[in-house]
Amino acid sequence: MSEPVQPVQSDTFCLAPLRGVTVRTFRNLHALWFTPPDRAVAPFIPTFAGEKIKPLLLKDVDPELGQAVPVVPQVIGKDPAQLRTLLHAFKAMGYRCADLNAGCPYPFIVRKGRGAGLMRDEASFARMLEVGCEELPQGFSVKVRLGIDRSDLLAARMALINGFPLREVTIHARTARQMYTGAVDLQAFSAALEMCRHPVVYNGDLRARTDFLLLKTRFPQITRWMVGRAAAADPFVFARLTSAMPPPRDPLRLKGFLDDYLAACEEELYGPVSVLGRMKELWSYLHQSLAGGERIWKGVRVCRALHEYRRVVDAVFASFAGFVPDVALRGLHPDGSDSTCFLGEAPYEGCDDHHERP
Repeated sequence: MSEPVQPVQSDTFCLAPLRGVTVRTFRNLHALWFTPPDRAVAPFIPTFAGEKIKPLLLKDVDPELGQAVPVVPQVIGKDPAQLRTLLHAFKAMGYRCADLNAGCPYPFIVRKGRGAGLMRDEASFARMLEVGCEELPQGFSVKVRLGIDRSDLLAARMALINGFPLREVTIHARTARQMYTGAVDLQAFSAALEMCRHPVVYNGDLRARTDFLLLKTRFPQITRWMVGRAAAADPFVFARLTSAMPPPRDPLRLKGFLDDYLAACEEELYGPVSVLGRMKELWSYLHQSLAGGERIWKGVRVCRALHEYRRVVDAVFASFAGFVPDVALRGLHPDGSDSTCFLGEAPYEGCDDHHERP
């Protein structure tokens, strides 16, 4: 594809929150081994009843533990008082920005009026935005979907969103019902973009440079981009998005990252079962960028012990078959046809990283 639009200096890339994947250790080691994003939104922290916060709940965003990439904490919930409690904790840690998750599409979360379900109740949505902007003037943002069952709900809520002094609005260009399958709806996204008075961050199937150029051509006013599943599938993605001639993907660099990540997980998590689960979570995405990825994923998935996992991964890199070509990674197509979607993000309710060592 020709390059009608070159990225400009103002284009910034943000790592999306992927529960159980883009945790602090991943973010820090990714920044060490690969081209990092400009910033990251951390996996969501759920609101809770009571005023006493368990330190483990905030461990992922604790600045004292080291954050190699500027990070924004994210909250999911529907109770304004509980939101205020968490925002107070963030401010005590030195944060001046936080994000509200109003886009998580999983049915068991939506049914409880959280995530994308928060958009259904206009009054509750308004109260959450009000508290967020009171506590973090000019520093509160929200991540949304186009809607729940239909793609017109966001447009109906845009007047409400515009009434608050938000730092930015991240829009995933799908409905909650779509989860992470089917084509992104760029027409509905365009309509929401035209209505929104805040800076907009685009999210959805941004996986390859061809995707970026297509989106940049269609939406030249957008300079903020969020990448989630593609960063887990292809850790080289940020270098490949920002350069027409990125350096070749290096399997030794990928292996070094995986070895460091495994070692860090062994230090931070309780027991081999938790460590193996964390590595499998990453490989559920990562295998998609590797030649013979389905075979590799099958081998990793059936591992029951860390020594089995190490043997499988060492064998993969001992006879490395290569990376899949760019055309297999792209998420968008010029003709608007659908693409094979990466495995969905998995922000399971209650799937907090409480297997970590305190």
